[in-house]
Amino acid sequence: AKSGTSRVLETCPVGLEQFLSSKRVRDTKSNRREVIRLVLMEQWRQRTAGVNDPEQLARLSLMKSAEASVVAQKRGTFQE
Repeated sequence: AKSGTSRVLETCPVGLEQFLSSKRVRDTKSNRREVIRLVLMEQWRQRTAGVNDPEQLARLSLMKSAEASVVAQKRGTFQE
């Protein structure tokens, strides 16, 4: 018979962030802060230039988020 913990991990792979190393947690938080910083800097640049380009803000966010998504997908492949 399987232990209760392994059974939970097999049937409910969501929420495994708690099992990540502290470095990965720090890296994830750092990536989030970096996305926010990039978007806010671009927003400031646009405002000072008199430009309003929400699509560019979205592209910046998507680009950085896509990078983090690739890393997360690699980490999550064991769940399949």
